[in-house]
Formats: sequence, C-alpha cells, structure tokens
Amino acid sequence: MKIFLKKTRDSEGYILFHSVFINKGRIRKGKIINANDIKLMSTSGIEELYVGSIEKGEIDENSASRIIGQAILSDNFSMSPTFSGKTNITSKYDGLFEINENNVRKINEISSNIAISSLNNHDIVYRGDHVLSVKSISYAIKYSDVNNIVSFLNNENLINLKEFKPLKFGIIYSHSINEKNTLIAKTKKSIETRIRDYNSSIMFECTTNHDFNSLKESIKKLSLMDLDVVLLFLSSSVSDYNDIVPQIIIQLGGKITSFGMPVDPGNLTLSATLGKTNLIAAAGSARSDALNGLDWHLNCLHSGVVVNEKMVNSLGVGGLLKDIDFAIKRKKISKTIMTKKANIAAVVLSAGQSKRMGEKNKLLLKVNGKSIIKNYIDNITKSNISEVIVVTGHESEDIMLELKNYNLKFVFNEKYKDGLSTSLRAGIKSLGKKIDAVMICLPDMPLIGIYEINKLIEFYNPSIGNEICIATSNEQRGNPVLWDKSYFNELMNIKGDKGGRDLLSNFLDKSVEVDLGEAVAFDIDTNGSYELVKSNLET
Repeated sequence: MKIFLKKTRDSEGYILFHSVFINKGRIRKGKIINANDIKLMSTSGIEELYVGSIEKGEIDENSASRIIGQAILSDNFSMSPTFSGKTNITSKYDGLFEINENNVRKINEISSNIAISSLNNHDIVYRGDHVLSVKSISYAIKYSDVNNIVSFLNNENLINLKEFKPLKFGIIYSHSINEKNTLIAKTKKSIETRIRDYNSSIMFECTTNHDFNSLKESIKKLSLMDLDVVLLFLSSSVSDYNDIVPQIIIQLGGKITSFGMPVDPGNLTLSATLGKTNLIAAAGSARSDALNGLDWHLNCLHSGVVVNEKMVNSLGVGGLLKDIDFAIKRKKISKTIMTKKANIAAVVLSAGQSKRMGEKNKLLLKVNGKSIIKNYIDNITKSNISEVIVVTGHESEDIMLELKNYNLKFVFNEKYKDGLSTSLRAGIKSLGKKIDAVMICLPDMPLIGIYEINKLIEFYNPSIGNEICIATSNEQRGNPVLWDKSYFNELMNIKGDKGGRDLLSNFLDKSVEVDLGEAVAFDIDTNGSYELVKSNLET
C-alpha cells in the first residue's frame, strides 16, 4: 500500500490512515474518505492528513478477510459480516470445537498481514459463539498471499464442530457394609443435573453390593440393555488397573480406554468400552456438583469424541480445576445449559419513521435478500431470549407482515410520533410479571447476532451487582442494553425522543460494560450507511 500526505480537500476516495479528531467526535482510521468527511475535517481545521491507496496486485482488507473466511467455513459454522478487516466464524450448535493447530501456524506464516486466531482444540462452544477470526492486519493485502492461503485451505481441513447429542444412560451405584444411604442420594442429585445439561436421559438405575460378583452381574446386565453409557459410582473408587472393576470389564470382553487423569478433582476416573456400550467409573469426588474429570468425559461422550490415553494425558496443563479461573474451566470442562431460554425479554423498538432515510422505511430495506428487521429478528429468536416484543408505529402493518412467520408479541404505539420514549414505555408496559430483565433493542443494527445477545445475557447477574449490561465497542457505549426489572419504573418515566441511555450514568455501580466489538456500534441511519453495509454484506 502506498501511504502519503494529502491535502484534505483532495482526499476523497482514499483510505484514512490515521484517525482524526473533529469538532464533534472523530473519524476512525481505515475509512474510505467521502465528501461529507472532507467537509467535517475542513470545518475542524484539518488541512492535510495521511492517506493510503491500494496498489496493483493488492486487495482491500475486507475482501481479503472475507475470502479467507469463506475458504475456512465448513458445516456447523456460519460466518459473520466483515468489518474493519475482521471476519468471525461462529458455531451453529453446542459442542466441542476441533481445530488443527499446526495448520493455523502454517497459515499465519504465509503472510504477516493475515492473522488467524481461534479457541483451543476441544474447547466447549455454544450456539452463536465466535470460534475463529480472520483479521487483515493492513488495509491492503497482496493477492498472492490471499491466493496462497486459499490454496492451502482447499487441501487442508482447519475446523470442525462435534455437536452435542443426547444419550441414554444407565447408572450403577455400589455400597459397602455400614455405608450411609445418604451418600448415594447425594450422588443421584448431582448426576441427574449433569445428565440433564445435555438433554440426556437416565433410563435405568440400580444399587448393588461392592464386591466382584455383584458388580459383575450388574455391569453385564446393563451392557446388554439399549444404553449408550453405563456410569459407575462406586463405594470405593478404582485405584489400580488390577482393581475389581477393571478385572470385571476385561473378563466380560471389554477394553480399558483410559485410567487415571491429570485432572484434580477426578484423578481416579476410568473409561472403558464393553461391546457398543461406553463405561465410566467415576472418581469419588464426582459425587459433588463441583467440576470434575468426569465432566470432561461426559463432553467427549456427548460429542462422539473417542477417548484414548493420549488425549487424557494431554489435560495436565490446566488440570488443577480447584485453582483456575471459572471462565477457563468452562471452556475446557464444564457444560451448562447455555441453549436454555433465560427469563429475559427483548423489546425491539420498530416504530420510528426513518426520517433521515427520506421516504424509505430503513427496517424494510433488504441486504442479501432479507430485510434489515427480519435479519435482526431471525438472530434474536435463535438466542437465549425467552420472549420477543416488537413495538410498531410507522408502517405498522408492513412490519407485522414482514415478520408474520415468527412467534412474536406485537405492541402498537399510537404515540410513536412523540419520540422514542413512547415506544420504550409501550414495550415495558407489555412485559409479563415473571420477566426478570429486558433487553432494549434497536433493529437498525445489522451486525448484531446471536453471539452479542447471548453475551449480554451471560453477564447479567444481579447477585453480584450486574443489574445493567451495556454493550460497548472501543470503550464507547452501544446497543443493545439489558436492564434488570428493578429499573422498569425508571425506564417508563423517560420523556421525549430518547431511550434509556441518559439513565446509565445514574447507576454505574450496578452496571457492567461488555466489549462486543463494532457490531454494537454500527447502525443504519443514512443512505450512505445502508450502501456501506450492503457493500460489506453482499458477496
């Protein structure tokens, strides 16, 4: 890329190389300068600036990132819109993420101007999670580098997603003489929760004496049933390859696939196969609800990953579950019901007149054959939001017709011409008594996806003071914003053409800012912004 100093008046069509500060705000670097930008910079006293131009044999940052993203994309993943040279690959389902780490290194070595970043191999991902990003480092990338990367990807697999599938479980509990029955009751409560997290079912349970013959009879019986997994919770954990449970499995014709784990708690976990049935003998510590090596085995079973000794031995780094951060534990070990709908509603404010767009209703404009409002609703209905309320006003019938195939609650705001607050009030007023929080959404933001919505919900936790969750980008507040029910009255009392933003400064001690990137800052307010989003989203 050629970089040089240019008079502001002559800079139209060039790439702004350094951000500039104007009288009201700033114009960010990387933008293709237009006539309005020149006017704003000139009136702010900026007479010259550094710009860049793409040379022969180069491709712009967005095109390069998008092309490589499309080459990486495979089943079970979707691709986000490309902005600022960055494309995100997103999971469609809950499961285990697989990535060829060696191939990532090879791609990153092809060009220093392309950066591939991803989650770890076998990290847990949920529907809508970003698993990999393609970032163009410079504003222009050599065609040859892009072609070399695409050629490499055409011959090499990079990512895969092992979707979690529900399984049928049988459980054997063993007990010893004089052992308290309450221990088995505690274990049942814990394992039922674990199994339910995967939408799996416990089909059969039995309790037997902790001796060779009794356990052998029970294991043989369950292995002949129509079960995917047999879990054993033993009065005394397996402590050696020659212990009674490994001996029983081998006598019955089974195979020990792993014994012992460099994961604490859960060291004494054993895995095996007997015919088509998987067997797991849990460590005694798995009776607790706390994270355990058993949880890693459950993830593998539900995603169809075949466990072997080498895989188990690789878990040592990060295996001290008692001593590492929860977020790290969740990625590798813990599975929670992230796909379960939260008791949180979304109020989508769709009553505006789009005055800056002329006679067009911007929500009905199409990108890639789908209207802006339909794209937004499509994403939010796939998120962990429990109820979606669409507040209409201007061209209400057209909006409702466009969204007729979705399960939505429509609220007509007859006072929509009096400003945004009237739509906000109408939406809040329509909420049911069981709703714990509401996400206030502006549907003219085409980059908002499942990921951004679910992340805000994930941060919502009134018990630690996270009562208001604010989407941010580069430390600037954006949308949507999630509000706990304790603020509904304040939101209802807002007047004029404004939303809840003016209230935020009053409750900073109860707020958490969630950095979600450019998606939460970009909206369609003008014909120029609509054309910009079309050029980036339509391929």
